[in-house]
Amino acid sequence: MQLRRIKPVPSFDHIEFLKQTELFQHMPISMLEEINRQLFEVHLFTGETLFEKGDVGDAVYIIKDGVLSLRSEEVHLIARQRGEFVGEFALIDDQPRSTAAVAETDTVLLKWERSSFQKMLSQDAEVARGIFRLLTAKLRQDVERRVKLVAEQERWRQDIARAREIQAGMLPQEHLLRPSLEIAGYCSPASEVGGDFYDYIEYGPREVGIIVGDVTGHGFYSGLFVAMAKSCVHTQVRVAHTPVEIMKALRRVLSLSIQRRLLMTCCYVVVDLTRNVLSYSNAGHPYPYLFTPASGLLRKLEALDPLLGAVDDDAQEFEQREIPWRPGDLLVLYTDGISETRDASGRMFDAQGLEQSIRKCANESAIFARDCILSVLEKHAGGAPRSDDLTLVVARLGRIAA
Repeated sequence: MQLRRIKPVPSFDHIEFLKQTELFQHMPISMLEEINRQLFEVHLFTGETLFEKGDVGDAVYIIKDGVLSLRSEEVHLIARQRGEFVGEFALIDDQPRSTAAVAETDTVLLKWERSSFQKMLSQDAEVARGIFRLLTAKLRQDVERRVKLVAEQERWRQDIARAREIQAGMLPQEHLLRPSLEIAGYCSPASEVGGDFYDYIEYGPREVGIIVGDVTGHGFYSGLFVAMAKSCVHTQVRVAHTPVEIMKALRRVLSLSIQRRLLMTCCYVVVDLTRNVLSYSNAGHPYPYLFTPASGLLRKLEALDPLLGAVDDDAQEFEQREIPWRPGDLLVLYTDGISETRDASGRMFDAQGLEQSIRKCANESAIFARDCILSVLEKHAGGAPRSDDLTLVVARLGRIAA
C-alpha cells in the first residue's frame, strides 16, 4: 500500500475540528493538544486505497474532508464522511482489517496510531470511555446493517429463484418430433440464471427455425437479455424469418441493452423440408456440425460474421448461406460451454472430443444422439466443477440413409 502524501500535523491545526467529533468532544483542551501532536495527516486522491482487507490494523483514521468507502470483495458496504472514524477496532486489538477502505473523493484523514492511543489510556480514563462509546455505537450499527442485509439477501434469493423458473419456462419442449424431422435440445445454466438459450419455431408444416445463442457471462443481466432476445425472435418471425432478418433484429435489441458491454454469439438455422436445404447465419458462434452418416462426412458450418455487439450497428452486414441437407443427416448446435468443459486436470473437451462423440452417437435418433453426446461430455468432466452454461441442440432429417 502506498499513500501519496503523509506528513505530521502541526499542533495548532486541528484542535477545533477534533472538538466537533464524537470521540473527542468532551476532552479538555490540554488532552486535545496532546492528541493533536500525535496525529499524522494523510492525503488520498479519488480511487486510492487507504488499506486493504487483511492489512495490519495499527491505527484509527479520522476523516477531515472527503468521503471514504468501506468495501468487501469489491462490494460497497458503507461510506464514511467528515468527522467519522475508520478502523476504530484497531485501537483495542491487533486483528487484521476486515474491509478495504477506498477514497470516493479526494480525502484528508488524521491518523492516530494504536501505540499513541495506548499511552493516552494510562493518562486519562476519558479517552477509554470515549473509545468504548464509539465502538458500542458502531457495533449496534453493524448489527442493524447485518439484519437488513440478511433480509435483502433473502429477497434477492427469491427473485433469482423466480427468474430461473421464468427462464426455464421460456425454453421450448425438449423434443420436436415430426414425420420427417427430429429435434432434441438441452440447456443447463452454470448459475441461478444463465446466458445461454435455444429455441425452435415452426413456420408451417415444412419449415422450422432453430436458434442457439450465448450472451456474455451469466447472472441477472445476461438472463434479462436472454428474455429480450427470445421475445425479439418471436416478434421478428411474424414479419420475416430469414436468418439475416433475425440477426438484424437481435442486433437492434442488443444496441438498446441497458448493459452496454453485453456481447452475444448466435447461430440461426432455417430448415426447409420441401427443398431439403439449410439456410443459416452465424454471428461469432461456435460452428455447428453437419454429419452425413452414409458418407462419414463431418462438415463445419463456420462463423460468417462477428459476434453481436462487437461492431457498430451501421458497420455490420450479415451473410446467409444455403447448403443441402440429406435424409439421415445430423445437425449439432452448441455453446462454448460444451467444447470448453474441462476435466479435473484442466483438459478441455474441445472440438476433437465433440467430433468424436458426434461420430460415435450419430446412427440413432436425435434424442439418443443428444443424450449420448452429453454422456460422453459428463464422462470427460469426471465431476469437475463447471463455470459456464451448457446448451446442445441436435436435429435429424428423416430416417437414416441405408
